[in-house]
Amino acid sequence: MRRLTYLILPSLTAALALAACGGDDGDGNNPDAGPDAPQGGVCGVEATTLSTYPATFSGSVITAGDDLDVAEGACADERGFYGPYGPDQVIALTNLTPGTTYVLDLATGEDLGMYVTESCADGGPATGSCLLLVDQSYTEERGEFVAPASGSVFLVIDTADGTTLVDGNYMLTVRAAECTSNTECSGAEPICSAGFECVQCTSSFHCSTTGAPVCDGATSTCVAGGTQCTGDDGAEPDDGPAAARTITFPTLNTPTTLTGSVCSLPALEGDWYKFTATAAGSLRVAATWNDATADLDLLVYNSTGQVVAQGVAGGAGPEVTLANLTAAGEYFIEVYQYEPANSAPATSYALTISLPECASSFECTTAGEPICSVGECVAGPAQCTGDDGAEPDDGPAGARDITPAAVGMTQTLTGKICNTPSSESDWYRVTTTAPGEGLVANLSWTAGPDIDVYIYDGMGRLLGTSFWLNPEVVTVTHLPAGTYYLAVYRAGAATAPAYDYSLAVTRTLVQTCVTRADCAATYKTQIYRGSCDTGVCNFLPAGTRADGMPCDSADDCMSGDCSYIAFEADAQDSVCTHTCTSNNDCSTLPGTVCSTGFSTNVCLPSCTTDLECGANVNSSMLDAGEPWNYFTCATATGACSP
Repeated sequence: MRRLTYLILPSLTAALALAACGGDDGDGNNPDAGPDAPQGGVCGVEATTLSTYPATFSGSVITAGDDLDVAEGACADERGFYGPYGPDQVIALTNLTPGTTYVLDLATGEDLGMYVTESCADGGPATGSCLLLVDQSYTEERGEFVAPASGSVFLVIDTADGTTLVDGNYMLTVRAAECTSNTECSGAEPICSAGFECVQCTSSFHCSTTGAPVCDGATSTCVAGGTQCTGDDGAEPDDGPAAARTITFPTLNTPTTLTGSVCSLPALEGDWYKFTATAAGSLRVAATWNDATADLDLLVYNSTGQVVAQGVAGGAGPEVTLANLTAAGEYFIEVYQYEPANSAPATSYALTISLPECASSFECTTAGEPICSVGECVAGPAQCTGDDGAEPDDGPAGARDITPAAVGMTQTLTGKICNTPSSESDWYRVTTTAPGEGLVANLSWTAGPDIDVYIYDGMGRLLGTSFWLNPEVVTVTHLPAGTYYLAVYRAGAATAPAYDYSLAVTRTLVQTCVTRADCAATYKTQIYRGSCDTGVCNFLPAGTRADGMPCDSADDCMSGDCSYIAFEADAQDSVCTHTCTSNNDCSTLPGTVCSTGFSTNVCLPSCTTDLECGANVNSSMLDAGEPWNYFTCATATGACSP
């Protein structure tokens, strides 16, 4: 569980700055450059010049002798970059029609890439001259570029970083694109393919007849569905959207269920269903089967063929997913067999579509089924060995009451916890009676595992946590009267033996807030709630607040960015904000500066201490005396950074 991300800033992934191709042997003096050679600085010694299209050329980078250098970001269209590169071979492309799109197909058994440049200088593409770099796969590569006004370019076939070549061989095809969009295709071949050719189909959603409902990827034509399954169901043919079986959209508490059978011979074999959603919303789709050797998968599509959901289980299933239906209308479900592959015997399955009964465990109301799993309330896991007698207590509905008898008093309960599976948890509930009361949760255990505690309100919103200490002490204040929930999890590598812990909860004296600054005063383990209402602190309702308006989470803001970072000391200054690259971008938000060093920077209130920069909750290297490792404040500039 460690592993909450409270930051409004995007995850702090480091950008990979990789180098590319080695040094150059070209010095502008090319003895092979004829009158039709590309204009500008030459790029080494050309292996050949191609001037009529379509054209093909077989070459080998081993015999090339060139070794050029292209920097990351130097090409206008860069598709992959894994330099530095090894030996390369240069091909001159001349007599190109300016403004025409040309397609490059590189067929090879090696890990090669390629780039296109109008000219070279200083051992690589001249500044602003590189049009395209493609290095997206280990073998075949494809790319396209628009011919420049000069009508000529250099194409460099290059070797990927660290590659040990077998023979360096490749086959290159250069051709003018037949199309770049569907509007340039018509008649029996109305679709522009990824290969820039007009074809009948690239997806089965382009096939409109029940007799030929499947798009054959090898020929890009609509074909009949497969008939090689043995023991198939009677709904065949149903192998594409045009042949899909129509099923009834479910209603609340009335799912739609049906049975089918599917095999994997040929690979295009699948069972298709279609339904009309009466409204936008979530839909639960589940496929179950009894053959432990089979692995069935399911996909949910919208009417244009876009996948909106897919099953996430592997192996013997079941395969279950929640589909987000963005609008009323027609949708499709495909069930196909992943394993065993190329197998004729059909696997029987049951398909159920239903409206989900829950979005979170806080919507599950019975202790026997307290966990929301993919839209369904189910029993909690029971894989711990030596667990305590309070089970089942795996969700809010199964929570043990740990309410102290009065304000100022403490109630203590003991338990055992494992983390097999990782969702295993023990839940407790506590009720406050007076507006403004607070809670302190103290979770302790003997040295060994890492156990964490989280406090939620009755809607399932996180109020506070701590997860790097022992004991974990979490304090929340200025609460509305009501019932609150505490969840205990064990972190670390999965283990089945249950471990002893003790949880003590104290109801603290009423504190009445006056301004949102009071809601930010206790911050080290409490999530900021940005509204002071009649003496208690509440989360601000989601909205579309403009930059500079108060916020406590990203969904408060029109920009989608709130400056609040969890457990910061100046949360009362949190405002709707926006991304930035320099302080100039923050001029419209007085008192803010551009954060630095994050993968995406935003304007944050100027800081004076690290505590005002919020916590790096994923770091276990704690600041002295603090429950977190705080981001760094550059006091000279007031900017926060990792």
